[in-house]
Amino acid sequence: MKRRLRKLLSALLGAIVALVAMELLLSLAYKGFVVIQARANRAEVMGGADEIRILCIGESTTAVAGDETGRMLVPHTSYPVHLERILNERQDAVHFRVINNGMMGGTTATILATLQPSIDTYDPHMIIAMMGIKDTADQQLPGLEWLPDAIRSLRTVQLLSWAREAISLRRHAYVLDVRSADDLPEELKPSYNQLSKFIKETRMIGPDAELEATGDLQVATYLWFIDRHNQAADFLRRTIDRYGVGYNLLARVLVTGSRAEEAEQLMRQAIARDPAEGMYRVSLAEVLVDEGRLDEAQAVLEEADAHRMQFRYPPLVSGYIQLGLARIAMERGDYAGAIEILRLIRPSDRLDAMSSDFFPRVRLMRALALGESYLQLGDLHNAEIHLTEALQLRPGAHATMWMLSQVYRQQGRRDDEERLRRELLQRRQRMAEYFELAKLFRIHGDDARIPELFDEAVARIPSVAASYRELYAIAEREGIDLAVMQYPSFSLELLHKYAPEKDGVIFIDNEHVFDDNPDGYFFEPRFPNSFSHYTDEGAEVLARHVADTVLDVYAERIAQGGRGPDSPGATTSR
Repeated sequence: MKRRLRKLLSALLGAIVALVAMELLLSLAYKGFVVIQARANRAEVMGGADEIRILCIGESTTAVAGDETGRMLVPHTSYPVHLERILNERQDAVHFRVINNGMMGGTTATILATLQPSIDTYDPHMIIAMMGIKDTADQQLPGLEWLPDAIRSLRTVQLLSWAREAISLRRHAYVLDVRSADDLPEELKPSYNQLSKFIKETRMIGPDAELEATGDLQVATYLWFIDRHNQAADFLRRTIDRYGVGYNLLARVLVTGSRAEEAEQLMRQAIARDPAEGMYRVSLAEVLVDEGRLDEAQAVLEEADAHRMQFRYPPLVSGYIQLGLARIAMERGDYAGAIEILRLIRPSDRLDAMSSDFFPRVRLMRALALGESYLQLGDLHNAEIHLTEALQLRPGAHATMWMLSQVYRQQGRRDDEERLRRELLQRRQRMAEYFELAKLFRIHGDDARIPELFDEAVARIPSVAASYRELYAIAEREGIDLAVMQYPSFSLELLHKYAPEKDGVIFIDNEHVFDDNPDGYFFEPRFPNSFSHYTDEGAEVLARHVADTVLDVYAERIAQGGRGPDSPGATTSR
């Protein structure tokens, strides 16, 4: 018995010694690997490489900004686009290439899912990250973040994690060049809520619906969301050839890619191909409105209204025709006229329920437009009624809450706004709602309440901090400079609640970057579920601020005409 016990103890001790030895060896190997990777990256940057590549990651606040008309959010005015131009204007010793890897609607998990393929594709020297607002309390933690820190920090555990990541990378290998629905992991597929804003074709509803096209429409929407406009357009053309649907989504892709003339031609072709699809006329009118051609858009809709009984699902299409006419009146500043049009709409709960996967609900759009119109006319009572209805139909819609907050603030009802925002926060459990509540505190001089609010946010939504730890590890492992920045108007103190300071990580302070003209730099939030997007001018101001940090980081190389020693001179805070 004693001999057996000694053997068992010896085996156990041997296993412990082996694990400790393996942990020490792996720790040394890891440190050596990181040093080699970092030196290789810095040697290329400092040793005369043709260009310095910067990968910008984040949600739609990175992906897009307001266009010149103030009507749409588009990629060609985003801060990464401005950043590339500014960096190359300020010096000519090296060429900077800035890759916009922003993802519309992206959570930190989906952003990180595309990061490694992007690193493999672009081989960046620096990553600039601004992310977190879309995360929710029920979001899964990345990697081994669910383990205790002491266990997660063991190199043996990390080795197992890397093996797991290798399997995951094979699944995500094609996420930047998706060719079919099978190539797109389930967690990256746009939701029906996202699809419903853009599809809007009656052939996708009812007993004869082309539901087989859903996967392709999700792929195209995803490609559009990650700023692969040409790929999305090509994919949609193939979808149209195969299923006969996808025109309205393709028009949106083309318009946001500065191809409005092509979008107009497309919709006229769609009308000729399927005259019974009344929503093609609605989409054509939307394209014309985007171009500021209001009279032509009105003529298209009035003609469609005169022939509405020839379309599939006339009551549904008629509702959208009236919504389009009301929007034109609002664009002209005729809010009283818009209200008269909107009162003619009789929403059908049955049709709304049947079409909700591929159409925004008519009742919701009517309530939102009525609320906005009454707000513009100063009728705060009716504005509150309709905006509250819209918020009940789509909880958490930022544009609705933004307008409703104007009602409360004009009436001095701060407590009502805070109560409603807290109700939304409890219902949505989303990081964006914490940011919005923090804005309210700041407006009323209650800045002291904000740190405690973000402590609560980090505790309830652990995925944000977990994703930043994962990002730190990826950048260290790949030897890539990492810059993390806060959303404009918020402090680094709040950022460090979920993205703590770390040696070698650069932090960009954007708290006061918009102070001189916030109304001119923040885009009016008409985009669904938006969170403080920036105007073209605002994105440029942000890019100039970010460029200061980037040029400081690579100043030595630039000063030497593209050649310099083996260190980019990164700092820890800007």
